[in-house]
Amino acid sequence: MGIPHLTLFLQSYAKAESISGKHVVIDGPGFAYHIYYTCLSARSGAWNPFEAAPSYEEFGKACVAWLDGLWDNDRIYFDGFLPPSKFNTRLERLVKQTSQLSQYHAANTTPCQASFPPLEPPVGGAFHSSSVKSKLTALPPSPFLVPAVLEALLHSSRYQEITEVVPGEADLYCAKYLNEYGGIVLTGDSDLLVHDLGQNGAVSFFKEIEHSPIHDTLSSQLYQPATISQLLDLPKSHGLHAFAFEILMDSHGTFRKLLVDARSLKAVTANPSEFKLFLKEYKPLRAPLNSKDSTKTLPILRSFDPRISEYVLQYPYLAQIAGKEEIAEVSETFHVFLPFLLDCPVRTNAWEVSTVVRQLAYGLINLIVPETQQRLTVSEHRKQQDMSTGRELQLPILSQIPDACDAITSLYSQLQQSLPGLSGSQVWTAFALNQEIEYSHSQGKAQLSKLVVQQLADLGNKFNMSKKKKGFTWDIVQLFAQIQGSYYSLRILKQIISLVICHGPAQSLPEGLLHLHQQLDPLPKLCELPGLESISSIIGSLGKGAVSIITSQISGDEEAAPTPQESGKGSKKKRKRKGDQSAHEASAGRYKPSNPFEILGDE
Repeated sequence: MGIPHLTLFLQSYAKAESISGKHVVIDGPGFAYHIYYTCLSARSGAWNPFEAAPSYEEFGKACVAWLDGLWDNDRIYFDGFLPPSKFNTRLERLVKQTSQLSQYHAANTTPCQASFPPLEPPVGGAFHSSSVKSKLTALPPSPFLVPAVLEALLHSSRYQEITEVVPGEADLYCAKYLNEYGGIVLTGDSDLLVHDLGQNGAVSFFKEIEHSPIHDTLSSQLYQPATISQLLDLPKSHGLHAFAFEILMDSHGTFRKLLVDARSLKAVTANPSEFKLFLKEYKPLRAPLNSKDSTKTLPILRSFDPRISEYVLQYPYLAQIAGKEEIAEVSETFHVFLPFLLDCPVRTNAWEVSTVVRQLAYGLINLIVPETQQRLTVSEHRKQQDMSTGRELQLPILSQIPDACDAITSLYSQLQQSLPGLSGSQVWTAFALNQEIEYSHSQGKAQLSKLVVQQLADLGNKFNMSKKKKGFTWDIVQLFAQIQGSYYSLRILKQIISLVICHGPAQSLPEGLLHLHQQLDPLPKLCELPGLESISSIIGSLGKGAVSIITSQISGDEEAAPTPQESGKGSKKKRKRKGDQSAHEASAGRYKPSNPFEILGDE
């Protein structure tokens, strides 16, 4: 996550060299964000972050094209588990993102226009870094960046074999590889300068790579920590660890002062316990642990989305299979950090409507881990305004799992029958809308999907568009975020089911689980997810009246609750006539975390 000013202080000790012919290791998460900001800089016609964000298909192609231009690389590592020491840092980042979205909402009554500029080819080629307009970074990045680039690489015949989600931090695995073989690690994080890269290991930053069209070569500023430590005359026993620790202890110190103090180990001597904790983050990896059952299960674990991997590796049984270096005892609370959805901050969090799917997914791990490691609850982190411990979710007990799986497969089949002619992917879109409608109905809230359908119809009205340029509303942004959240919740479910089935034995698993696994097969890949600009076609592809059909199946009456457009005396009279009934329905259908499968079970 970087040590402030470390790169700046060491910049004069870096050397410009060709990177051709050298072992190259890539820090996967840093790579994903580098390409994201490269894509943002190519949206010169965008006015805001929503318009500028590349689609996941564009993003994946840009990542592969960049790697193709690099010619050769040896390994690409992605974080599969972050240590507990990073917990508070992650909470701080989540609080910052929540505040960033709230500020953007307060400053923009219309989040974006209903027109999206094309992604332009980068000026100067893939390795040319240009600045990004500040207005395009006013929001957190698109939520599924890292899994999108991982997915693109795992589906590439060229990069599949060298891409890996590791059971720890990617930095440690990059450092271990360079320590053994020498070469260069490409990253955006100055932390790698402090790792033990061996005598022949060097660090290069993505933004500093340059392409020479004359010689058709790539060069970059290379930072070789072992050499730099010698040039700075730092104690051999501590090296750059001493200098980096001085920076952390005295963030306002000058380079000269920090260097003098590092040579005398001033901060190290004065703060031995803090230094010990500091060193723990840079402790070199030992030889991989012997992994049991690796032939079947390990490849699955090494291809999981990082956030999903983080969850399952909290189980010691699965951590051992993955070859995790340090196997902790079962902790009191398991935590899941969900990707940060860009929704409307004054509405219910967009992850909420798909909560029951994730609860089922989390609970499936209980089918394959020892009884002593089975969990009853998990703490989920979505958006947070403070450093809280997240929202506790109850997981299903083993006897509930078959019915929960059957409920999803039954709903899928019901939607296929009610909306004939849809592809498998479109049925899952209908499933996402069903979740929104069902949740609104159970909460006694106005139905967002109906409101959005009307707003999209207004946007498509040429007369209105010619009189006044209109933009997408926060309601549209909210529904899109909920659809994304539903897709990704199903993706979590799909990946965890694949682990459970691979672990087996199949004959001991519920038949409904195996059937559900088959139904999830057409779930779209991230590169197939449409962007916000396609929200009209997303809903329109289900056919005219799809929202009303789904609504009638849930409520038994399309008029069971007043639509958001109803106002004035008429709607007040209708609400009065149905007041007692609506209140009863809202109360009876209220979402209860204590019984998370009540809604699914009613389908």
